[in-house]
Amino acid sequence: MKRLFCILMAAVLLLSGVYALGEEVSRDLTVIKISEIMAANGKKTLVDKNGESSDWVEICNTADFDVNIGGLCLSDGKKQLEKFVFPDMIIPAGGYIVIFCSGVESTDVSELHASFKLSSAGEKVVLSFQGVILDLVEFDQQVKNISIVPDEDGEWVQTSTPTPGSENIITAVE
Repeated sequence: MKRLFCILMAAVLLLSGVYALGEEVSRDLTVIKISEIMAANGKKTLVDKNGESSDWVEICNTADFDVNIGGLCLSDGKKQLEKFVFPDMIIPAGGYIVIFCSGVESTDVSELHASFKLSSAGEKVVLSFQGVILDLVEFDQQVKNISIVPDEDGEWVQTSTPTPGSENIITAVE
């Protein structure tokens, strides 16, 4: 009986997202935000492990606690929110991850690839969970090797210093 109770408790803990070697891992997905987008990636900015320069989206954990983003969805529009579903993975407190929008899906956590591409002519990037939109960014025509990031007021601006996977730096685009 004691063993069955332990097994059941372990299952409850795993299903609730509270694991990672005894540390609590949150499922509060509202703290996950789109933090940088590059829809016109040239080879000088970021390439994947195959040497391809796909467009990319960076998301950030804005909280001071780790978050399991398994089941979070990324899309390029509101009509089909579940174009890319994140595998069980943890974004550490204040951490960033990059998702290549290459059109060839891969949920290998060492290099994520979404099954859609971004249009440099402009479109939307949407983060959602179970049909609820958590974050949405709509952008216009993009310039090659220039990313867009939110400024201090939350307005999306161009920057000539893309920082995939790390804190944004806003520098004037000439």
